[in-house]
Amino acid sequence: MKLFVHPKIQTGLGLASNTYKKILEKKEITMRELLTWAAGRGFSWLEVRDPDVLMTKEELFDLKNLAEKLDMRLHYSWDNEDLLVELPAFEKGMENAAVLGEGTCCRVLLASHAVKGKKGYSKEEIERLVPIIKKYVRRADELGITLCFENSMEPIKGDGKEYYGMTELLEMCDGMCSTLDAANFTNQTTLVNPDEEDLVAYYQTFSERIPYFHMKATRNHELLDAVETDADFDVFRLLDLFSRNEKMLVALEIPQQSDLIRMTEMVEKSIQVLEEGRR
Repeated sequence: MKLFVHPKIQTGLGLASNTYKKILEKKEITMRELLTWAAGRGFSWLEVRDPDVLMTKEELFDLKNLAEKLDMRLHYSWDNEDLLVELPAFEKGMENAAVLGEGTCCRVLLASHAVKGKKGYSKEEIERLVPIIKKYVRRADELGITLCFENSMEPIKGDGKEYYGMTELLEMCDGMCSTLDAANFTNQTTLVNPDEEDLVAYYQTFSERIPYFHMKATRNHELLDAVETDADFDVFRLLDLFSRNEKMLVALEIPQQSDLIRMTEMVEKSIQVLEEGRR
């Protein structure tokens, strides 16, 4: 039975393989095995996290073929941490995403190293980021994929003087799309935390350019091991908002655990919360 986050969101629930990163690194499970398990558990798609862009096109074709047999869709992601340092890996990452087919979403970061420990980007940094983002968006369009720049430690909005955030980037980059990670916004690693109304307003403003959601939760700005209802924001309220877009991609991306048993427990707990919240 397929897992759905909302009756009107037709893409079903996705699973971010980054959730299983430690377990994949320890070779307790392979990406093929994770894909097969996710399909059997009812997930509709898998976000393939290739942290250092080391996967070959042959490996990706193999996963794609398996996904098609399992009636699954694949999207792609890697862990670039500073867009201000333009690296060849970014082009390779986009080409890897294109292997998975037209319409693939490619989740990337912006400049985590630059914003870490700060309220947001400086005016100089954001002005440097804009042409880089626009260049990569044009290339993504040529490849038939959608780059979805995820907020990591950026604030929703700057103060217009000393620091800037996601709102300013989206306003300055017409073609830019974003992955919304509400828990990244509310996590203590982001120094300017929004409340739920800020999250709602942000999504409503840019809904046509936010096609992707990483689902996890915080409480008192601390990351939780599983999705829970007693959190800094109401995930069901956000899902209701997202339901206006039946193609919205919602991926479970809860924190990594050290072993497969514990990781599976937290995934199952999150699924139970989602199912009970919809009854």
